[in-house]
Amino acid sequence: MAHFLRKTVRDVYTNRGTVLSPLLAASRPSREGHINRAFGTSSVLSDDNKSINVAFIGAGGVSFGTAEGPWNHSVRLEKMPNVRFTAIVDPNLELAQKRVDDLSKGAYGHKWKGCEVFKDHHAMLEASSQEKRPDAVIIGVPPLIHGSLDVPQYAMELDLAKAGMHMLVEKPISMRPAEEVERLAEVLHELADEKKLVIAVGYMLRYNPAIEKAKELLKELGRPVKSIVGRYNCTYNNIYKPQWWHTLQSGGTIVEQATHFVDAMRHLSGSELEKSTIRAVAVGPDMDLSEMPPPPYAEHTVPYDMRVNRATVAVFRFESGAVGSLNHTLLMHGQNFFTELDLFGDGFHIIVRDPYQKPAVFLRRPRSNDYEQVPLDLGRDMYEKQFDAFMHAVRTGDQSDVRCLFHDAARTYETSWWISEAAGSPVPDGSVA
Repeated sequence: MAHFLRKTVRDVYTNRGTVLSPLLAASRPSREGHINRAFGTSSVLSDDNKSINVAFIGAGGVSFGTAEGPWNHSVRLEKMPNVRFTAIVDPNLELAQKRVDDLSKGAYGHKWKGCEVFKDHHAMLEASSQEKRPDAVIIGVPPLIHGSLDVPQYAMELDLAKAGMHMLVEKPISMRPAEEVERLAEVLHELADEKKLVIAVGYMLRYNPAIEKAKELLKELGRPVKSIVGRYNCTYNNIYKPQWWHTLQSGGTIVEQATHFVDAMRHLSGSELEKSTIRAVAVGPDMDLSEMPPPPYAEHTVPYDMRVNRATVAVFRFESGAVGSLNHTLLMHGQNFFTELDLFGDGFHIIVRDPYQKPAVFLRRPRSNDYEQVPLDLGRDMYEKQFDAFMHAVRTGDQSDVRCLFHDAARTYETSWWISEAAGSPVPDGSVA
């Protein structure tokens, strides 16, 4: 990426989200009281008590939960003090209204009182009264229909930024060409500066206790990473959405899924991948999968040349001089993924094991033959910490713990496409779907 980043719609809209194995279910205290922020200063600024109106764009699983995954942004946000919900936007108005009706009957039902539903974000912007106008918007829709600068119908983030709204955007942040997303990121950055906005992206692994600990250990050791190995091995038999299996609707296995490890590698190394060094090979969709979801679901409806790879291995070098590799497979049965990151440097080895389910970190120190398991704080999950940081920034303007802003995520988006393209997958060409 250039200079700046270095310094049927209804069905698609409603079915945002991927199938991941469950996270470790961490016990959490009630969020109605004091916000105990994990990072930054220990004292809470007075503006942290400001009431915030929140809107959801997308009534699907990423914001409202699914049976098979840990994500559910609404259940985390409603536990936070001084938050109320003013809108749910989705072409499926019936589903959006059901979300409101169901949540209005829950323990935090008072926060959903008067929440309105709209078919699109334009209708929300036009109809919202001053009292109900959202301060912050959570965007959880398929990447095919947002994240554009050049196609007005997909310019959701641009429209909301011009309207002065803070945003937290789920990945993938787009399905447009990377160079267009780069230009969008620059425009959004300028608008964020002008209007004092927070435009963040949900790369939640940056708040994962194992990733946090690895980052802390690297600082403690004071030695640079020289090799990073990432292994992201996914189950496939419960992924029913046809869009997930379509490379140019979801981004494919690297841009849609392993992008979390691409981002973690950037975050932990503090360096960028060199595009010219990337080499990748893949096992394509011609390999039969024995437990594929039955027709008409999943891959069976996707054109062959747009189907995702079964396995991808990539190697590359970072600008820092370190080397790395990424192994993604779509081969596991059941529900549990296998995920692991290895970081090597002069005399040390840090293992980040199973960050999605049971996070653990192991360390072999310089001049040692032994590995020690490093204690982790598992008191709150990474999604909750991410929203604490986002809402604190919305209230106070302090973005010091917002760990992935849109322009940073645009770099991960681009880098993920580099790897996918090197493995022979198609890339966006700028045409409008």
